[in-house]
Amino acid sequence: MGSSNKISLKLLVDTKSKKVLFAEAGKEFVDFVFSLLTLPIGAVAKLISAGAMHGSIGRLYQSVDDIGGCYLLPGKDKSDLMQPKVLHPETRELLLLQGKAGAGSCSPEDPSPLGKFKMYTCAGSCATATMEPKTACPQCKQAMASEITFVLPSAAPKAASSSSSDDSGGFVKGLVTYMVTDGLEVTPMSAISSITLINKFSVNKDVELAEKFVSIGMDEGLGLLRAALRSDTVLSDVFLAKKK
Repeated sequence: MGSSNKISLKLLVDTKSKKVLFAEAGKEFVDFVFSLLTLPIGAVAKLISAGAMHGSIGRLYQSVDDIGGCYLLPGKDKSDLMQPKVLHPETRELLLLQGKAGAGSCSPEDPSPLGKFKMYTCAGSCATATMEPKTACPQCKQAMASEITFVLPSAAPKAASSSSSDDSGGFVKGLVTYMVTDGLEVTPMSAISSITLINKFSVNKDVELAEKFVSIGMDEGLGLLRAALRSDTVLSDVFLAKKK
């Protein structure tokens, strides 16, 4: 799922209270919201702008940005903290958030706010690799300065199998509809669960229910991340909030 693609989502909305009861979601959206849990704190701070974060993490992030390089250990780089590498095998779902870094912009060498994972090997034929460039190879003692490509398991070609192609990556199974509540509780969709939630929401209330179809791209993905950190009404905040 590249940043140029969008995810479709169907919402059940109470138009009177302007609240989302739940969303009917497929595998792509559930994989995306689940993948937010794989983000290191430093990546979150960079994505949503440290200055806009509640609590102390934003100030901690800014202090790393401001501290002089002379205070860091040799071989250490601030980017290791400010643009931490995301190594979870299924982080391809986070591509929806790439290309945007909050208040700052990424350099041409590092177009992703999540950082770029690099590995290096020596000029010989030793089967060794390192994350630190110019480290001495433990076998031939040459500097390990030749960059090699690291392929995440989800990006590697899949062996032929009888399983559905919808299950070839991410976290949850395809060909299933999921119910995602306003507070991002995810369960398999069923008629009983949806009716129960509707009845619970509408008890002693005058409600007017309607379907709303939305598309989720980079901006909406960042909005979901921001709202998830501070709100219990994430879907309503992102898709029903009044435009300023």
